[in-house]
Amino acid sequence: GGFWALLLATIGAAEQFRAEKGWVDPAEAPVDQPGLLRADYTPGDLGFDPLGLKPEDPEEFVIMQTKELQHGRLAMLAAAGFLAQEAVDGKGIIEHLQA
Repeated sequence: GGFWALLLATIGAAEQFRAEKGWVDPAEAPVDQPGLLRADYTPGDLGFDPLGLKPEDPEEFVIMQTKELQHGRLAMLAAAGFLAQEAVDGKGIIEHLQA
């Protein structure tokens, strides 16, 4: 019980922070534009970069964003492959690694 409550509270706090940073307050947004993003907000950029990996150059930043999207898509394909493999032979990924 306690773990799930803590997990839910942590995820809720993270989402609240992201919403406040990225979206215009609904009371201040035009009626015809609910969910309006802030002009200075870049999706995914929450200001958390402890290793200093975010490029200063805007062109480099776009390249880094593209790489991140491509890697994420490749990871999704890999996960789909794991699921397909398990659907075909009924063995999980760990069982395949042990074979």
